[in-house]
Amino acid sequence: SFLHERRVDLFHQLAPLLLFSPLSPTDASCAMWAMAKASYVIDKGIFDQLAVSLASEEVLKQSNTRLVSQALWSCGKMVEFEDPNIFLQVPGGDDDNMRNESTDVTVDLPPYVTCADKYIRFLIANQARMTPKHLSQTIWAIGRLRLSDSYIIINEMGDIASRLCPKLNAREVANIVWGLSKVDYDKPEIISQLIHHAIDSPNKGCTAQEAANMLFALGKLQIREREVFASLSSILRTQLHEATSQAIANALWAHEVVGIEPPPELLSTWAQDRLGMAVLGTMTDSNRENENERQKCN
Repeated sequence: SFLHERRVDLFHQLAPLLLFSPLSPTDASCAMWAMAKASYVIDKGIFDQLAVSLASEEVLKQSNTRLVSQALWSCGKMVEFEDPNIFLQVPGGDDDNMRNESTDVTVDLPPYVTCADKYIRFLIANQARMTPKHLSQTIWAIGRLRLSDSYIIINEMGDIASRLCPKLNAREVANIVWGLSKVDYDKPEIISQLIHHAIDSPNKGCTAQEAANMLFALGKLQIREREVFASLSSILRTQLHEATSQAIANALWAHEVVGIEPPPELLSTWAQDRLGMAVLGTMTDSNRENENERQKCN
């Protein structure tokens, strides 16, 4: 559209100035957020430079959890424009390369992905200052970046989510459990605690997309709780006019994976929106995950 072209042109003119200006943590984080939000990928090297700048020890000392979690969210957003064959996770040791097991070819990670580890460690060190929004952005980004390299970090994030559970709204819970499911989090009791909070607490306002993301997480982690599936499916049924066909497909996939019969309304609505019932049988786990990458609650 005309407005999109104008915005891209404006970014193209102004973004290079960031490389030659002294930037505060606020400057770097907000610029990263703006580039990610606008899907500006023409000059990805500028985004990389901003990420590296914010990840420096000197700049992090001047930063806070709001700015760092915002920057990490931006990294999670930008990964959408990378080669999907790259296994995005923080590399171990001093090796800044990652081996693509499907092709046995060593590939370079984008610099901003390697910065994510420093952001996460900063946030864990300052977890007392993290708000539910900061935590939601952080774990959603961890899922998008597939940062499953450190078992300790993933479990620490899960424990923080458990402690903050009473303060979380449905949107934050959906982002958190979705992110944890993408890194194969292995504490089903915490996932269950978070989802129960989202569906049992009054005035949480769970949407169809949020319910679908929670169902996806339950399916991905093989958590079979009939009552929870029934409650989340009920939310979808009451909001079928707002639910996308992909949200319904995610819900159906989750039911199939754990062996729970889905409500017939979901199946019939999905079948009407897509090409037909036969499509259901062709949905592989890989296709489901690829489709679901584009679904988010942010």
